[in-house]
Amino acid sequence: MATIEGFDVAAFAKWLKRRPKVIREMARQWPPDRLYRMKSTGQRCTLVSYSEDRTVRVSITGAHNATMFDRQVFGVGVDDLEECDFPASDEPIGTLLTEQADVDSYIDVALRFWLRAD
Repeated sequence: MATIEGFDVAAFAKWLKRRPKVIREMARQWPPDRLYRMKSTGQRCTLVSYSEDRTVRVSITGAHNATMFDRQVFGVGVDDLEECDFPASDEPIGTLLTEQADVDSYIDVALRFWLRAD
């Protein structure tokens, strides 16, 4: 399984001591220094934050996926996450849209398409 380099384990342990029990339990089962795959989408992600309702905020980027744009997603159930390996060396990765104006235009077009489809 993939471990994210540069994570300050000591500082996190100190921070975690002052968190509610549910957060401490989540952090033990889903440590923030690991790479995860969302079972529902197949996307690789890193943890950004924990919530007391047993959801997390994750970061989905081109560092570990082929994606249109980098983003953070909140409300992801921890049971949807499984530890995973880094992408294989021959797997396409990267972010296509890196300028915010391009991301906004893409989302606007996609929303109009999806709304029309309903």
